[in-house]
Amino acid sequence: MSSRLTLSNRQENLKLLLEFVGKWAQERGLSASRQASLKGVTGEIFRHLVTHAYRPEQPGSITVVLEEKGPRLRLIFEDDAAPHNPLQPDKPTTPQGTSSAEGTPPLRRVQQMADSLIYYRTPDRKNRLVVFLTL
Repeated sequence: MSSRLTLSNRQENLKLLLEFVGKWAQERGLSASRQASLKGVTGEIFRHLVTHAYRPEQPGSITVVLEEKGPRLRLIFEDDAAPHNPLQPDKPTTPQGTSSAEGTPPLRRVQQMADSLIYYRTPDRKNRLVVFLTL
């Protein structure tokens, strides 16, 4: 069974999202540490999307879906921002303003905790990030 929540892309909606995730996790009997891990991953992805996927003050929406898949959890984030792959390294700039060759992968903590992460663009022109976690 899945649960879905759609929010506007505003940082203050993080609290609503974390309450939604916490309730979902409690209903499934997840331990406090697993609830904290799930909230941490969810919060990190949401903050990343709000601050990196959208231009400042650009309206948009982010849908979060939570699904149990046997011993794993599938967490889906879908947004209506311009195409962006949150799994690609950011290209840092040098003091001269040019891009350097090496970048830091965004969502590093999520990548370390997840069993797998998949990004793709949907036919209706939305970005979708699918995260599989073993909780």
